[in-house]
Amino acid sequence: MKQMQLRISILRLVAALIVAVLLYNLFQIQVIEGEEWADIADNNRFRHLVQRAPRGRIFTADGVELASNIPCYEVALAFEQDPAKRQQAIDVLADLLGMEAEEIQNRLKKNHRRFEPTVVARNVDFATVALLEENKHRIPGLVVQINPQRVYPQKTLLAHVLGRLIDGKGVEGLERQWEDYLRGENGFSVIQVNAANSPVGEPVNSKPAVPGKDLHLTVDAGLQQVAQESLHRVLRKLREERKLEDAWTGAVVVIDPNSGRILAMASEPSFDNNVKYNYAWPDELPQKDTVRTYRDRVLNWRKPVGSTFKMITGLAALETGHVTATEKIRDTGSARISGQMVRNYGSAAYGYIDLPRALEVSSNIYFGTLGSRMGHELIYEYIDKFGMSGTASGESREGVMKNAGFTDIALDEQMYSLDYYRQMMKHGGSFYPGHTVQMSYGQLNEFTVMQMANYVSMLANGGIHYKPYLVEKITAADGEVVEFFEPVILAQHEFDPKALDVVRKGMRLAASGGQFRNLPFAVAGKTGTSEEAGKENHAWWVGYAPYDNPEIAIVVFLEHGGLGLRATEVARDIIDYYFGLK
Repeated sequence: MKQMQLRISILRLVAALIVAVLLYNLFQIQVIEGEEWADIADNNRFRHLVQRAPRGRIFTADGVELASNIPCYEVALAFEQDPAKRQQAIDVLADLLGMEAEEIQNRLKKNHRRFEPTVVARNVDFATVALLEENKHRIPGLVVQINPQRVYPQKTLLAHVLGRLIDGKGVEGLERQWEDYLRGENGFSVIQVNAANSPVGEPVNSKPAVPGKDLHLTVDAGLQQVAQESLHRVLRKLREERKLEDAWTGAVVVIDPNSGRILAMASEPSFDNNVKYNYAWPDELPQKDTVRTYRDRVLNWRKPVGSTFKMITGLAALETGHVTATEKIRDTGSARISGQMVRNYGSAAYGYIDLPRALEVSSNIYFGTLGSRMGHELIYEYIDKFGMSGTASGESREGVMKNAGFTDIALDEQMYSLDYYRQMMKHGGSFYPGHTVQMSYGQLNEFTVMQMANYVSMLANGGIHYKPYLVEKITAADGEVVEFFEPVILAQHEFDPKALDVVRKGMRLAASGGQFRNLPFAVAGKTGTSEEAGKENHAWWVGYAPYDNPEIAIVVFLEHGGLGLRATEVARDIIDYYFGLK
């Protein structure tokens, strides 16, 4: 009897243990691992498909589409619970797409949302899609969708400014700066799938994608095309006819001096934005780092500006009484000024000349003399007034450019400011009188093309520093205006009208011959030939037109272009197109 009771007790204990184990396993499945198993169960039943929103388009002021979207095939892989089937799908997909299996595995690992298929390849051609469909039974979880692909219909037009995308997100230029407006809002659909991962019935839930907003720029497409083609042609001519082997690069800006609207903005060498990072450099480009770069030379390339700086020196001297409009200074072609040997181009001597004549003939002797009279602090004060140091407007150069729709500014915003040099000298630096002399005619000053555009615009409009801007308005996909941008004044200086007229008169004389003959109106301008140690000189031209009622301000920069006079051909092409002269 006792033995029977012992057996019953043991059976009861075993049954209790079995029940306890079952309860524990049930608790683990339902509570501890419940979320994971629910996810797997849902994953076997439902699939979430993301519908990518078309990015907003980008248009020129005259309606030419610079950035658009076209439909393209996208291949994705849904999560497969069975490891063997998952590996089979990866191997087959890698083979058909010409990819490494490890690359697909890495993409899958990065996706922590199992209910959402992982995009494996974008912009897949139709032939490959057809091949994938034929082998669909061997690729569990295969998803092929049609989604928008970014394209640039005008290819090289305004390429540097537009920027590019990585994985559908803007990472450069306008694409990056206006990402929040351009990207839109993705849609989705939830579909039911069977055990073989095949869709069953209609979507159980869905939300359509909302397209991004469109940017409308200030740029004129025709003017932009003329600026780019002229810049490219003139540089090629310098290499072929003048044998200037380094003349591959340069930049142009055309701006409205009465608003800051950028009408054209070109940098050379340019590129096709559709294939910017997917093709080798053309064989014709030399194997030189300074040339073989896509860096934007309008914003990110600071070089000495030569005689185009002389208007600042002249205006500063006139306004502060260091020279008068009628005073004449003797130009002997070469002279030692404050210990610095100064020579005109070709050592040409011009005798006794006033300021307008000094600008016309580009006398280094005249402006070196003014610089020695004024000293460097006064010159830097006027650099600040023209917004060329980043301290004049109370806003950094980076801030100004980014608000205008520019990105990737990597320049020291304090360079060439009065504060910079005061701090430098406080810490043991030195500034010699000879430096001031050289600076006064532009040989030590380095500025960007955009800074020079602001400067010449202020000469044209009388002292208003407008913020340069590229985006005029933003519209929704239905055309409704979301935001409109008006001109913004960063600073305004009441320059002496008489002093300004003297400087402008000199610019008119300097632009009265050569490429600017036979125009129906006068032009104001100034060439600049700047030196860089061990390299060919740089060629500059800055100016505005018409002289009496400025509508456009122009800056042309030919890196290693030799003489400043050679930049005037590009300026004339721009003037001819803008005013309908050809």
